[in-house]
Amino acid sequence: MFEQIINNLRQTGWTLVTLKGNWICATHESLKRGILFGNFSELPQEFKPWLGDFITISQWDVIVFCPEGIDSARLRQHRFSGLQLWYWDTHQGNLFPFPPTKDQRIPRWLKQIASGEAGLLGTESPARITFKPYFTYTLIGMNLVYFLLMVFAGLHLFPNPTEGSIDQRVLIEFGAKVNTLIQAGEVWRLLTSTFIHIGIIHLTFNLYALWALGPLTEESFGHRQFLMIYFFSGLGGSIASFLFTSALSAGASGAIFGLLGALLFYSYKRPHLWKSGLGMNLIIIIVVNIGFGLSQPGIDNYAHMGGLFTGTLTSVLLAKK
Repeated sequence: MFEQIINNLRQTGWTLVTLKGNWICATHESLKRGILFGNFSELPQEFKPWLGDFITISQWDVIVFCPEGIDSARLRQHRFSGLQLWYWDTHQGNLFPFPPTKDQRIPRWLKQIASGEAGLLGTESPARITFKPYFTYTLIGMNLVYFLLMVFAGLHLFPNPTEGSIDQRVLIEFGAKVNTLIQAGEVWRLLTSTFIHIGIIHLTFNLYALWALGPLTEESFGHRQFLMIYFFSGLGGSIASFLFTSALSAGASGAIFGLLGALLFYSYKRPHLWKSGLGMNLIIIIVVNIGFGLSQPGIDNYAHMGGLFTGTLTSVLLAKK
């Protein structure tokens, strides 16, 4: 039965980690739920030291296997604040919740597994199923609208060297990063430049990256903190570009690199995610993109590095808060 539970969790998107005393921890990031499994004979005095790495998990259940039966008097000797325990008499098949609860999701889920059905724990939580990364979609829409307005104003879909003066005029009018103008007082260009793209290819690459990274970042950090990370990263990239290069610059890539840095820190602070391969995949993406930027002319690597640093720093500060 234990192997059936483990296999079911793996097949339905849960991440499993082995803890002390042969205990198993299963977590599901999008559901914000966690489950601990272990024998009554190895029940720890306190679970909190084990849960320190799982700060995003809001609900914990503990399933305690009791092969020698359950003595109700002994249950009251073990109280763990914030945790719902389920004592399972594996010999008789009885399940006792402590403290008492009317929540039937765990019993129903275990019954499904025992009968050979595919048990999907947590599917009754509509708040999690209907999560929408609406700030990500809003930012994608804003970038698209901004680009269409620039096209109507004369920007070419594909940058044309013979019409470079026209493209440059439109970029400057709409708020591209121009050092001399920023020094003259137009500081707002540090922000508006993050919504400007030089051609359809530039726009497509950045919006695809935002569509791929945005929902994961927004769900991991929450709507408000995601927006903070995005805008601070965009500003950080623009400031780095202003400080280290005088070339005209624009694009959302500084903010996108900030999302990469934030996700990297997020996975680093959660060993179960790092072990799943997420952290290493993010490192590879960052290294490949930085290498590509260094090998190609016309790419603002200072904005990328500034956004990466700012996004990582912002996520660190938000975690401390």
